Amino acid sequence: MTKDELIKLSIGTRMIRAAARSPFNHVSSHIPPIFQTVNFDYEDVEEGMAVFLGEKSGYFYTRDGNPTSDLFAHLVALLEEGEAGIAVASGMAAISSAILSIVKPGDEIVASSFIYGGTINWLTSQLAPLGVKTHFVDISDFDQVEAACCSNTRILFTEVLGSPNLMVADLKRLAEISTAHQLTLMVDNTFSPPPIIQPLLHGADVVIHSATKYINGHGDAIGGVIVSDAERIAAVKKVVKLYGGIISPFNAWLAIRGLKTLAVRLEKHCSNALALANFLCHHPRVQMVYYPGLASHPQHALAAAQLDNFGGMLAFEVVGGLAGGKKVMDAVRVCNFTTSLGEIDTLIIHPASTSHVSLSAEERKAVGISDGLLRLSVGIESIEDLVNDLRQALDKI
Repeated sequence: MTKDELIKLSIGTRMIRAAARSPFNHVSSHIPPIFQTVNFDYEDVEEGMAVFLGEKSGYFYTRDGNPTSDLFAHLVALLEEGEAGIAVASGMAAISSAILSIVKPGDEIVASSFIYGGTINWLTSQLAPLGVKTHFVDISDFDQVEAACCSNTRILFTEVLGSPNLMVADLKRLAEISTAHQLTLMVDNTFSPPPIIQPLLHGADVVIHSATKYINGHGDAIGGVIVSDAERIAAVKKVVKLYGGIISPFNAWLAIRGLKTLAVRLEKHCSNALALANFLCHHPRVQMVYYPGLASHPQHALAAAQLDNFGGMLAFEVVGGLAGGKKVMDAVRVCNFTTSLGEIDTLIIHPASTSHVSLSAEERKAVGISDGLLRLSVGIESIEDLVNDLRQALDKI
C-alpha cells in the first residue's frame, strides 16, 4: 500500500498493514537476516498461484519452508558436499524423519549397538510397534553385520564414532555391504563433522547431524540436518511437512553463525582432547582411556586413515567404581557437569549416576558402561586449565 492509502486507515490497521510490506525486503545485509515469519506475501493472485503450484520458486508457509532454515540446510549440504539438505527441529527429528521417509511396516533396519541412547529408544519403543524391526550389531564385526541383513532390510545405520568407547565405523567397508544388499547407508556424523570426515565421500547415502552439538557449538539452539541426494531429501521433506518437525528460523540463524567458526573450533577441540587423553593415560587413578587418537585405541589405524582429526570426545574409567566417578564429578570446577556435547565449554558426564542410573551394573556393563566411566566433551578452554582441573578432581579419589 502507498503512504496515502495507509494514512486513510485507522491507526491500528495502519500499523499492521505498514509493517507487513516494509522496505527492508529489498535491503542486502552482510549477515543473513532471520525470516521470523509464519507466512509470506505475494504481489498478486497470479504470483501466489504460481508459488502454490510450484511453477515459481517462493514460500507460502514456514512449515513447508523458510529462507533462513533453507539457507542453513544449504550450507550444511555444502559442508558435507551433498546435493541437497533439509533442516529440522532436532537431531532426533533428523533421525526419525530420515528413517520414516524410507521404511514401511515389515521392513527391517540393521543398526550399530554403539549409537545414541535416544536413537535406540526411538527405534525400539516407537518404530518397532509400527512394524519395523531393528537388529543391533557390533558395527566392527562385518560378519555379524552381513548376517543381520535380509531381504526386508532397508537401512544400515551407524555413527562414525560410537559411544561410549569411541568405536570407529569403517564407512568404506559398510558402504560395500550396503551396496551388496541394496541398503541405504545412513550415518550420524554429529561427533565428527567436517573437516574431520565427510561420510558421503566414503560411500554413505544419507548423513545426519544434531546441529545442537558441534555445528552450532554454543549450547543455545537445538536443531538437526539431513543431507543426501535431491530425491531422498524430497522424500524426507514430505515427512517433515506432515509430522511438523521443523526448525525455528531463529535456531537456524544461530546455527548459521556457528558454521562460520566450525573449522577453527574443531582444531582446538581436537588438540585439547588429544592432550587430555595423553594426560589421563598417565594418571594413576585412571584405569582406561578411550580416544581414537591414542595408539592404544584398538581402531587407531582405521581412525588415522579415515579421519582428518580424532574429534573432541573421549571417555575414561577411574578407580573406585561408582564412588570414584561421583567424587570426580563433584570435584571438577572448570569442566561443566551437564549433558549434551560439542559446545565450546568442556562438558563432563558420569553415565552410571545420570543417563544410565536406572540400569543395574550388569545392564550397564552390557552396553559398555562401567561404574567408573566418565565422558568428556572437550571444549576450547586453555589446555592448562583443563589439565589442572582434572588433576585436582582425580586426586580426590
